[in-house]
Amino acid sequence: MKVVTTRMLGEIDGVPPAWLEPRWSIGQVAARTGVPADTLRYHEHVGAVIPAGRTSGGARRYSDLDAERISCTRWLREAGVPIPRILQFNKLREQGRLGRQGRRALLADYRDELIRRRKQLDASITAVEGKIAKYDRLTGSEQ
Repeated sequence: MKVVTTRMLGEIDGVPPAWLEPRWSIGQVAARTGVPADTLRYHEHVGAVIPAGRTSGGARRYSDLDAERISCTRWLREAGVPIPRILQFNKLREQGRLGRQGRRALLADYRDELIRRRKQLDASITAVEGKIAKYDRLTGSEQ
């Protein structure tokens, strides 16, 4: 029986060689991924995104695989994942399929952190609502 494995977004495993060719300008990849060029430059500066290459004039060139990785980074940032964790995620992604368990563990840890923070926020909201109700009672009795 043949086992079929699915390539995860941004993994190099199973990517056609053409996907590695640096062909997209920063403007093109920005339009394609929805990530502004300034954000791409920042992500490159901190190491979250590395373009496939540069032209002889120094202009960035991105591959299809780069665009996938940028889309993945965008999703992680939208989920609130901090840059240092994205850098860890990217290092694990470089391992291809071998890094999947590590990436899963990183995301599970982050989810658990979000759940803890949500519980803290819920407790804070409850406390603030209690204070608002107290002020409503006090100001209602003064009228």
